[in-house]
Amino acid sequence: MTSRELIEKAFLPTPDSPYSLGTAIAARSGSGKTTLIRGLVMPTVKWKEWKNVRFVYISMKGDTAFPEGEFHGDVGEAIQSIAKNKFTTFAPQEMGDAEGEIDILIEEVFHMARANAGKKERPLFVIIVDDANVLKGFNSTGRPSSSVMKLAVAGRSMGIRPVFIVHRAANLPRLLNGQLSSLIVMNMGEMDSEYFRKIFGMDLDAITEGLGDFRWAFVDLIEEDFTKFAPIKPL
Repeated sequence: MTSRELIEKAFLPTPDSPYSLGTAIAARSGSGKTTLIRGLVMPTVKWKEWKNVRFVYISMKGDTAFPEGEFHGDVGEAIQSIAKNKFTTFAPQEMGDAEGEIDILIEEVFHMARANAGKKERPLFVIIVDDANVLKGFNSTGRPSSSVMKLAVAGRSMGIRPVFIVHRAANLPRLLNGQLSSLIVMNMGEMDSEYFRKIFGMDLDAITEGLGDFRWAFVDLIEEDFTKFAPIKPL
């Protein structure tokens, strides 16, 4: 698999394609997931077929994955940025209001997608949520919030690709089974392999075996295979 093929399978929002289902990134804190995201996303700036793709990084840590873009703590300002910029980071200032503000932002992205439907040069969106586990019901047994399910289920036909970042693959909601096309695991340590086999039908131990610091694996849930990758480096 080439780097371009990997990026297209993990991030490119292609309406109605099986690969426009969501992507999940399972990585412990400090494992390098922000570096990984930047390494995968930034090369697309120069790719003609990605010129209409806009990246929205929702950060629960108050940092930014895309310093080349705009950073906002106000949801209204973030929405305005998404409408005109390729890279936008939104970091909710008050965690108690975070879920409601994220719902507003996601709804506005859907509004933008609907308003541009049918246009030849319409924008496509990649929404990266880090850390998705703070969202209501985003765990193995809970029912995810309506905005999460809307992203996972309805986003595909609208040209909206969700990327959910979690600390463990076992923290992915069961209701997302069948709504993900790919999974990236990195630096995971001990995992709930039995859960992974039951939900995704794959042996996570085999996938992560031998992966050291800043090593990761890409799991193609459509073709049911995986590829191991060496330490993160610019693609």
